[in-house]
Amino acid sequence: MTARLFDPMQHPDWITPQSAEWHANVALESGEYNYPWQSEFDEPRAELVFADRISAFLDENAQVLDVGCGHGAFTKRFAGKAGEVVGIDVNERYIATANEEKVAGASFLAADAAGPLPFRDNAFDVVYTKKGPWLFNNRTAEGHRILKPGGTVLALYHCGTDGGLRRLFPGLYQSLPDRHLDTMRVQFERQLCDSGLAKVELQLFDEVEYLSRPEDVLIKKCFGQKESLKAIVRQECLKQVEAIFRRNRTPRGLKVVNYHALLVARKESRAH
Repeated sequence: MTARLFDPMQHPDWITPQSAEWHANVALESGEYNYPWQSEFDEPRAELVFADRISAFLDENAQVLDVGCGHGAFTKRFAGKAGEVVGIDVNERYIATANEEKVAGASFLAADAAGPLPFRDNAFDVVYTKKGPWLFNNRTAEGHRILKPGGTVLALYHCGTDGGLRRLFPGLYQSLPDRHLDTMRVQFERQLCDSGLAKVELQLFDEVEYLSRPEDVLIKKCFGQKESLKAIVRQECLKQVEAIFRRNRTPRGLKVVNYHALLVARKESRAH
């Protein structure tokens, strides 16, 4: 049985992932929201699946909003497929990075998705978020104001990583709850039900990733954490992680599985 490793989540300096402080740390490192570990993927990647689903709803006149756009790299890929794509994020450092390289048909501004948005009524044909805020918590939410009747809403959410990762590194990674994916499905079904939108699709799917090096196990866990905590985790865990990694790696690296949920919904064309 694998010995229990140091648990960084119990350290007082642990920052809750996806919190404002966590994003501030990520932005401080490079101004970008990019994964810093080395890995390769089986196809199709979740991001490409999501991009294809978005693209299916675009034409040369489409007005598109990316909610929680980060540093804008994903947003910019739609600039040539739509009339205009706008990216918003509450983190001003991300937005500054997004605006460093201008792309025709794409614009970026700092805005808090939790408050009123600086857009006119019925401004967008497509609103999407990749792991970001959901603007449609009820029928009177801000998202309904800015989305045109008949408009489309898409979302991609990460639902955890396993594929043996949590069994191999107990303590460093915690076990997922029983029937985790069933619980996630119920959660997203409820999210769509409460949104006031017409459900089009809810899909949960796997993405296979191969971590390249033992230290990538630690980097993945500590993404967005303070450098001081990363150093502690490396000191406490790296030797054990190296041994476990060597025993379990494939020719492509250590296989893990990322779970994702894809949501697609539509605003009714007229009131019922």
